[in-house]
Amino acid sequence: LLEYHKLILNEYLTIKESEKKFTSAYTDFTGEPCSHSLDKLRLYNNALKNNFLISTTKFTKDLLQIIRDIHYVITDTTIYKSVPGCENDVHIRIEAILKCVFPDLKRKPRLTKHIKNFEPDTGIPSLQTLIEYKYLSRQQEIGSIADQLLADTRGYTSKDWSNFIYVIYETKRFRPEKDWNLFLRESEVPSNTTVVVLSGESPEIKKRKPNVKLQNK
Repeated sequence: LLEYHKLILNEYLTIKESEKKFTSAYTDFTGEPCSHSLDKLRLYNNALKNNFLISTTKFTKDLLQIIRDIHYVITDTTIYKSVPGCENDVHIRIEAILKCVFPDLKRKPRLTKHIKNFEPDTGIPSLQTLIEYKYLSRQQEIGSIADQLLADTRGYTSKDWSNFIYVIYETKRFRPEKDWNLFLRESEVPSNTTVVVLSGESPEIKKRKPNVKLQNK
């Protein structure tokens, strides 16, 4: 990138010191005037895109795969004292890992609207992607989470964010990932919104030992 910068700087200084500077032009085969400076700029721009930039779509696919593989780590009791016991546990553990891969990650980025502000759990500006976490531990919570997903898709709409991922951590098998995504499509939510289901584990509930009263004989 440093060498790339030197090339562009040299090109800039050459054009700046030339007689016509940035007004130098020629006529192409269609008879239309074209700028020498813009031609140079397009060459460097294409070189940068082809060699350094990866499309947002590919980045998003990579991000989805990272999240799908993450559940082995966030449920590892050799790392944590227990498996996730609430939504915040899922949020903190996944975000800590993603921060290592995407250093521009933002926790609770604010989306300012006229009447109400929204704060998704995680934002990755370089991918224009917002991530929201849900914790599903009971069958009765499925409808409520479905309502939350639909409400969030309306509130999170913004020119700065073009991809939305909902991570549902279920403590036991409730609904497969394809059912959630089918639900979004049936609700006319665009394909830039995706649900990832992590099939986790229920936190262990320590049973209290029954109180045994000793009777005097």
